[in-house]
Amino acid sequence: MPQAIPAAIPKTGAREALCWLLRGRQRFVVRGRSMLPTLAEGATVLVEPGAVPAVGDVVVAWHPHVKDLVLIKRVDALDTGGRAVLHGDNPAESSHSFGALRPEAILGVVRSQLAP
Repeated sequence: MPQAIPAAIPKTGAREALCWLLRGRQRFVVRGRSMLPTLAEGATVLVEPGAVPAVGDVVVAWHPHVKDLVLIKRVDALDTGGRAVLHGDNPAESSHSFGALRPEAILGVVRSQLAP
């Protein structure tokens, strides 16, 4: 069975830019190739802090085992306790060894991508 093509991250429009200017969004830069083809290395995304993720959303989260390391991954599943199972869109470049993350480890949901 072929792997489903993940949904694209929309480009930042006027509403998202205004949210960012009013500090309703945080900016993060993608490092690595784990989110290809959805997000290229060096892409800048705007994240809604504290947003509750749904399956399929791209989120920014604290790595559970590496201090001060932030991950950008897609939500693969949510359990009844709200813990999120994350994965990269590029399995060859993504680590899946950290298990489900507690809700407080999720910093926010990616809402848009700034144009290069």
